[in-house]
Amino acid sequence: METLKKELKSIEEFNVISDLFSQAITGELIGMSNFASLAETIDDYLEKIEAVEHANSERMHAEAFLGYAEKHGLNVNINLEGEYWRTVREHFLFYAKKRDFIACLFIQEVILESFAVSMYRDVGNALGGEAKKLFLEISAEEQEHLEHSSDILKAEFKKDPIAFLAKIEEVHFKCMTILAQFSATTDLRGHCGICNGDCMKGSLHHVGLKIETMRGNALALYAQALDNIGIPGEKSIIWIAQLPA
Repeated sequence: METLKKELKSIEEFNVISDLFSQAITGELIGMSNFASLAETIDDYLEKIEAVEHANSERMHAEAFLGYAEKHGLNVNINLEGEYWRTVREHFLFYAKKRDFIACLFIQEVILESFAVSMYRDVGNALGGEAKKLFLEISAEEQEHLEHSSDILKAEFKKDPIAFLAKIEEVHFKCMTILAQFSATTDLRGHCGICNGDCMKGSLHHVGLKIETMRGNALALYAQALDNIGIPGEKSIIWIAQLPA
């Protein structure tokens, strides 16, 4: 079978697609680990089962991306210790060790899934073909995770709005700051440890993407998710505006 590398117009296109898949696979493996850790924060057995099912879903996503990469001979680099993904995982584990289910749920099913749903959609539409089908299918499944959290967080908000807002604001600035740095036009924390060579953000134009557009779409979906939970717009808009760019 002819590899994707032979079919593409340039080595630049091959490299950026390899990096996109590397980021997606690493992100899914972090999500898998987070959902597995989330199960340990839950007492309700049905919610515990669902967290494990979500962990398995992330595993299958990672395997699907890996299967495509292997089929097409992509040069993937999977690094769970990369600067951005490792830091997000560390923040998640901080709350998991405290058995803070709400903080963990917000990190995984609102912050991370907002970026996954939106960016997978953008990447799929840009790449087309088999890759488009794969990215859009996984984006739709991640959308279910994002929606799953809404009712739980909305109910928690109603119990004690002041305490809830204080917690979500803290988690937002700890974790969404990392993704904002990751999606800025330049790597604000240095090299991600995943891209082959220089940061892929400078090469996205080779596949018809722009990091500014991808970031904007992801933050718009995140803002919508906050609105669905019931976070007042006058707060969420300030939270998002204060993120590094």
